[in-house]
Amino acid sequence: MVRTIAIVNQKGGCGKTTTAIQLAAEFAKTGQRVLLVDLDAQSHCSAGLRIPDSRVHNGLARMLASDTPPEIPWEDLPIKVQDGLDVLPASRELAEIERIPLDQLTGEETVRLLRVLRSFTGDYDVRILDCPPNLHLLTLNAFRAATEVLVPIECGYFAIKGAERQWEFLNSVVQEYRRQICCHLLPTMLRESDLSKNLLSIMEKRFAGQILPLAIRDDDAVREATVRGVPVAAHQPSAPAARDYASVASWLISNPPLPEADPGDPPRRNARIAEVTARLIRTAEVKDEPPRAVAVTPNRSEVSSASTSEPSAGLTVEDDCTLGPVPIPGGVEFRREWNEDAPEASVIGDFNEWTPGRHRYQRDPQRPSMAVVQVPLGPGTHQYMVHESGRDPVADIHCSKLERNQYRMPVSIAEVIA
Repeated sequence: MVRTIAIVNQKGGCGKTTTAIQLAAEFAKTGQRVLLVDLDAQSHCSAGLRIPDSRVHNGLARMLASDTPPEIPWEDLPIKVQDGLDVLPASRELAEIERIPLDQLTGEETVRLLRVLRSFTGDYDVRILDCPPNLHLLTLNAFRAATEVLVPIECGYFAIKGAERQWEFLNSVVQEYRRQICCHLLPTMLRESDLSKNLLSIMEKRFAGQILPLAIRDDDAVREATVRGVPVAAHQPSAPAARDYASVASWLISNPPLPEADPGDPPRRNARIAEVTARLIRTAEVKDEPPRAVAVTPNRSEVSSASTSEPSAGLTVEDDCTLGPVPIPGGVEFRREWNEDAPEASVIGDFNEWTPGRHRYQRDPQRPSMAVVQVPLGPGTHQYMVHESGRDPVADIHCSKLERNQYRMPVSIAEVIA
């Protein structure tokens, strides 16, 4: 069987497409014939390799859209970008494939990619699948076609929680589809900060035996190479990230997956697979969707299902300039100074799965020098931090109550009295 590596992560911005491109180029440098398959409708692989729009076609989408794909000459589909490396490009039409109603699944939809790739079996030694940033139908297609899965995980504070959810879902896929498939985590964007290195150490302990013994350093050379439309090794071979990706490729070559029995041509319709696929997609959608936010109503008497992103009028006293967590009826109002030049900031904590963006600070029209966000919370103590876009989260400088969390990081404490 052709070695097929699916690069998967439901979170964007973790280096997924970058990893797919760099590993494909590294495998090609060793003399192997590589096919890079772009399954993301945003066509980031094509953009990252500067493939002109005039050469990007919808052949892959047409092949995946039907049980009986159209007659397309196989040799016309891949685009050669360098010696040993071809790209099967994505197109906007791929997004339509994700929209099949779950109650209309037959089970065949998850093996269409496998059938397409089998048409190229004799032409390539390695296939790299760059998956969309979700865990829906195209990603499940990639999983069923892959011999192994690689999950790039950014070395940031949210990576651990995200990796845990990602790994939980992958395990459920392994069990549901009854695949004996190797899955690895690859730490990416490792910075020189003590926090980043500490988080990497935590990840190595938490995912011992599942995380690669290597990491990709955060490197401007990668971003420069992307602008040029070439792999980082072609742009700056001595760059730290270029050396890191070469090491990862070497490790993968030295550690091939155990051979798995070829399942043969899957049946056209499979009720169990259809049911499993629908269940997995529903599970992924629940994990992707933020909990429905609620806000304390202006009359202070009940909690509604409106978003907490905008502060509600009438909840606070105009002359109250206390910063930090301030109890309000039904929850807490988190306050900080307003600075229009500061990055977007949000409160993350045990009440929103430490996810940025769910509870954003907004300028308070009644107190224009202050940014606030109201979060409905029950009685008790709640751990939280402040996250500014593009930065690591920190404890709230306006909160006097601190403790260390399970990762030995200082977090702030908001207290709600019954």
